[in-house]
Amino acid sequence: MVFVVLQLILVPLAVMTGTLAQRRFGHAVGGLIIGLPLASLPMLLLIALQRGTTFATSMSNADLIGSLAEVVVILVYVLASRRLSPTPTLLSALVAFVLGAGVLHLFTFPTAFAGVVSVIAFASALRVWPARANEIVEGGRDRLMLRISLSGGFGLLVLILAGPMGPGFTGLAAALPVSSLVMAFVTHQSHGPDASSRLLQGVARGSFAYVAAIFTFTEALATGSAWTAFVLSLAVAIVVQSATLIWDTQPAVKRALTSPSLWPRVLLEQQPIAFMARH
Repeated sequence: MVFVVLQLILVPLAVMTGTLAQRRFGHAVGGLIIGLPLASLPMLLLIALQRGTTFATSMSNADLIGSLAEVVVILVYVLASRRLSPTPTLLSALVAFVLGAGVLHLFTFPTAFAGVVSVIAFASALRVWPARANEIVEGGRDRLMLRISLSGGFGLLVLILAGPMGPGFTGLAAALPVSSLVMAFVTHQSHGPDASSRLLQGVARGSFAYVAAIFTFTEALATGSAWTAFVLSLAVAIVVQSATLIWDTQPAVKRALTSPSLWPRVLLEQQPIAFMARH
């Protein structure tokens, strides 16, 4: 019962936060916020406190493995949105997740392996991200209440279908990017496919922090303290997200890290980085 209540509260709250960030800073930043474990970490903490660290560890490990299916879902949505309207696009992404999660459920992966492969998968997705036509419809409606309602109902449906299946399948189901899909669907309706592509690209960038946080939580639960695991994973998410923002906003840093021959010159030219928190 607690798990259901958490899903009904945390996922809509994450969608509201991402929507406000999208409205204020643009589609990419909204996606970056949604990519964070805003709902997953508090949910895993309370599940660990209620059902024990063993259950929470199995669930978080399955959630981490499910990140691989999330990569497929995001790319399928972006590619399908070029040819299909929002509803068929969303259905295509859901079918992709069901197939991907079904295959992953047949295997058992070590936590470290799942984390590394997830990072590689998101990095590869960003590398081959489809080019946009820059045809973003301005002035579309955010439909905040619709987003909140859809995310709450969608999350509840996932729980009804996956809850009785144990921590492994529930963890995989929890990896379904409900917040991302709801925001992409409404953004697709209101602003067009290029806007939803930009949003999901931000989600993919934010997912590095998500993967790092879930991996840290899973490993830290071995200490037996759910609160310690939560605090450490939250700190890791903040550090990784800060690094992602610096990478995206500081061209000199990006050149220095990708071109070793430029390291001395770039370091001399680089001005002190002024990092301003966006949220």
